[in-house]
Amino acid sequence: MSQAWSQVSGVLDSAVRELDELDTALERVATGDYGICRRCGRAIDPARLDARPAAALCIDCARLAG
Repeated sequence: MSQAWSQVSGVLDSAVRELDELDTALERVATGDYGICRRCGRAIDPARLDARPAAALCIDCARLAG
C-alpha cells in the first residue's frame, strides 16, 4: 500500500504543479505578457508554446536556466 500511495502522491504533486503553471500562464494572457520570455523579453516560439503552453522562457533562456 505504501508504494501505491507514494506513486499517487507523486502524480498528484505533478498535477498541482502543472495547474499552478497554467494558472500563471493565464495571468500572463490577461496582462498581455503571454508568449514573451520573462528573462530576455523576446517572443517565445509558437511551437514551444504548442508543446508547453505554460512556458515562461524562450528555449534559449530555458537552456541557460536548466
